[in-house]
Amino acid sequence: MGLEGCASLRKVEVEKPVWATERPINSNYYIGIAGVSKEENPYNATEIARENALNSLAREIRVKVSSSSLLSTLQVNSWVEESFVSNIESTVVEDLEGFNLIDSYESSTEVFVYYRLSKSEYARILAERKQVALGSAYGHYLDAERKISKGEISGAIERYLMGLDVMSKYLGELNPYTGDDGTQFDLDRALLNGMSDAISGLVLSHEKNEIELLLNSRYTDEVSILSFFDNNNVFGIPLKYEYSRGSIPVRGTTKTSGNGIVEIPINGFAPGTTRSELVVELDLLSFSKVLNILSPLKPLLEGLTSTPLRIPIVLERPKVFVDGTEKMFQRTISQGVLIPALRAALIEEGVEVVDQATSKGLTLTINADTQAGGGGSGFFTAYLNATIELTDGNGKLIMQKNLERIKGVQLDKIKAGQESYRKAVFEIKGRFTGKFVGALYE
Repeated sequence: MGLEGCASLRKVEVEKPVWATERPINSNYYIGIAGVSKEENPYNATEIARENALNSLAREIRVKVSSSSLLSTLQVNSWVEESFVSNIESTVVEDLEGFNLIDSYESSTEVFVYYRLSKSEYARILAERKQVALGSAYGHYLDAERKISKGEISGAIERYLMGLDVMSKYLGELNPYTGDDGTQFDLDRALLNGMSDAISGLVLSHEKNEIELLLNSRYTDEVSILSFFDNNNVFGIPLKYEYSRGSIPVRGTTKTSGNGIVEIPINGFAPGTTRSELVVELDLLSFSKVLNILSPLKPLLEGLTSTPLRIPIVLERPKVFVDGTEKMFQRTISQGVLIPALRAALIEEGVEVVDQATSKGLTLTINADTQAGGGGSGFFTAYLNATIELTDGNGKLIMQKNLERIKGVQLDKIKAGQESYRKAVFEIKGRFTGKFVGALYE
């Protein structure tokens, strides 16, 4: 009797429903079913089963891109379109509503959950969401048009982009919209065309056909760039620029001021550089700051282009007159050694060596002499000391370097002095000349 009573209290295992092993097929519904092992998930099997079932349902909702949609007609690669579709599908679970829990099953070892969503109901929900999104996008469109009329081009581009962003989930569909005046038009195309017209309508210019950098200004300049739209100056336009200093490219960003002008600093060229090019264009990626963090429009924004302004940069070739006095034990040498070496080294560095000093050129003056350093065991020692000065056309000192106690040892005094001069030539052809030429570009 007692044993029978205990048996009646035991929990009876409910038979597993058919839907848990044979997935139902119904063309009117999206279906999501998932089962989870309690052994693998002893504490939250039910929650995981529900989550997996919703994911299963969401995977049945596929995003289709219409061949006549804005996304299909844009000049983008397949990766961008696939990324766009993947981005939208990844948010389906978060946006799901209208689904019903049809049934669930739990045994001692597993849990199953069955969700279902009416396709017609889901289509109705999506249509309502789309109308709300398009209404918001239309508001941005009207704001953008007003800003265009006021010449606020940067703000207009932002509003056009915000309009596309708020309706980005629907760019793979046709998006007709009826405006306040009763006119029906494709809203997404109007937003894109408005943004494209604003971008293409921007004109950047510089007063000269090329930028000439002069030695007297140490090859530096502030280059004025003007921005126009419909022949009017435009303020607040984000720009990016680039030029090469020789082997190193320089990149930067800036923004036009209230009079539509921006000043771009040009400097720091590597010694020997004679030509470069300044490229200035609209910084389109700077507008991405108005997009949502996960916006699928970022790849599309990267694909947009603007017309760059290209200005050649020409650097005046430095002209240097080399002069000085070379002595051997306080006697002037008729055939100099260091002056010819300096001239040759400067020419190798791209400097134009001239025969006489000019007001626009530079002068490199060297004064050298040797002194006896004693002797012994039949050998003589000489030390060379030299001062090298670089001055501008007005005599202003630019740089000074000293050669000190360059040692020469030979069997007689004169040959020892000559040896010290030969060693000084190697010093001049090495680091010395490079430093002097580098000073011209600082």
